[in-house]
Amino acid sequence: MVAPLLSALFAAALTAASATPALAVYNGSRADSDEYAWAVRVELAYPEGIASCTGSLITEDTVVTAAHCISNNGRSPSAIAVTFHYGQKRSEYTIGVARAVPMPHYDPARIKDDISLLFLDSAVSEPTIELASTPAPVGAEVTVAGYGCTGDPFNPAAQCDPAPRLVETRLTAVPAEACPDIAGPWQFCTYSPHTSANRGDSGGPVIWSDHGDQKLVGVTNAIELPPAPAYLNLSASVPYELDWIRATAGLR
Repeated sequence: MVAPLLSALFAAALTAASATPALAVYNGSRADSDEYAWAVRVELAYPEGIASCTGSLITEDTVVTAAHCISNNGRSPSAIAVTFHYGQKRSEYTIGVARAVPMPHYDPARIKDDISLLFLDSAVSEPTIELASTPAPVGAEVTVAGYGCTGDPFNPAAQCDPAPRLVETRLTAVPAEACPDIAGPWQFCTYSPHTSANRGDSGGPVIWSDHGDQKLVGVTNAIELPPAPAYLNLSASVPYELDWIRATAGLR
């Protein structure tokens, strides 16, 4: 059972298969602003309130995030904007989203192809994150980051205090069978006994150091719920979706 990690001001954000969407990073640390100029907070206007996700700038006008952020039980937000908290302006600023394009084969029931591209109203002069072409091997350390809640996602009494700045933590890539809800190669599983993605981290980066180069290897989707062990995270595989991302974003 899983839970997607979209954060919202309204009560029931989203359900997907048997997992739950991700919130802000639990037991993480504040990210270095110089390393994350490309990381954005994604804000989505729904009738019930404002939902929040995280995203990564991959071209001067394109952000990658999770598909479930822009499709709440089949509904689309009335407006989307992204906020850069770091970057060359040295102060936060917000850009509207002109168009949101989910992966055509997105299936919320199986958390399949849970990835989307957001095309900004205007280009920005910020660094971008490089896309990984190969998956992180089992046993590799990856970094997840997000703007979501910082409380324990497995503690019902924990308050959802959104992170004012990006929070990061380290997880380990584990075999797919460790996550009961993984249904295919479009996902991969990560784990730590002490830290996890959280609500509001949906769509956020999973970063792997490939021969010393920091690359976007995944997009945060969900966390496994009990009876699975705590702090198992599910992410969309960027290498698996790479051809579609490149073609849709106009990357060579």
